Amino acid sequence: MTGGMPARLAAERARRDAHWFIFESKLLLTKDEHDPARPVKPFPDVPYLRALLDCLLLAGRLVAVAEARWALEAGMAPAWLDAVARSGICFVEKSRDVMATWTVLAYCHWRARAYPHQLILIQSKREDEAASFVFMKDPEVGRMSFMEAHLPPALRQLRFPVAGAYGHLYYPNGSHVWAIPEGGHVIRSNHPSVVFADEAAFQPEFGASYTAALPAVQGGGSYIAVSSANPGEFCDLVEGAAA
Repeated sequence: MTGGMPARLAAERARRDAHWFIFESKLLLTKDEHDPARPVKPFPDVPYLRALLDCLLLAGRLVAVAEARWALEAGMAPAWLDAVARSGICFVEKSRDVMATWTVLAYCHWRARAYPHQLILIQSKREDEAASFVFMKDPEVGRMSFMEAHLPPALRQLRFPVAGAYGHLYYPNGSHVWAIPEGGHVIRSNHPSVVFADEAAFQPEFGASYTAALPAVQGGGSYIAVSSANPGEFCDLVEGAAA
């Protein structure tokens, strides 16, 4: 049994339902460096993170607006949600410690597991910062490798250390998660399914990343950018969309 159901059923539900995999199952664990008493714990099942996940699924063209129940209940305008779904672009301006980055990483991990041959680029200002989100030689260190390593054995898809290299995760279905530094050169040389730019407002080359990703986004990919506020191209785009 896995999460109160047979392992095969749990694996299939995890593949089909991102909300169940990340929030409801309580099987996907992450680490909380601020809690010495309980540093390993499930994702908190809170409405604003559910609404964020709906937006990510819409940007991935994986659900229809009518299915984005949590986003709609949070008061997000259907017209705006439709724009996210049509454009494949989701920008999130956040404060610190709201778990937005963790939730996007969980979504990217779920997507790599659930859909074959995905190329998912995780971007930060420096390669080592991005690698800390993916894999850094030990699955306990990278955020996504930690999530996978702490799943029940029946749900694990990755075998470490062979499933990872520094900044890379290789899934048995052909999906590949790759940690990259800021800028557009890696994106231009590939055709990513998802680009996730973390703390985008603090990446001096964010504009080059966004511009380089647009052909892939227009071809069916998605671009996700999350950041706390800082003057620059990210904030200009967010404020321009809100105007």
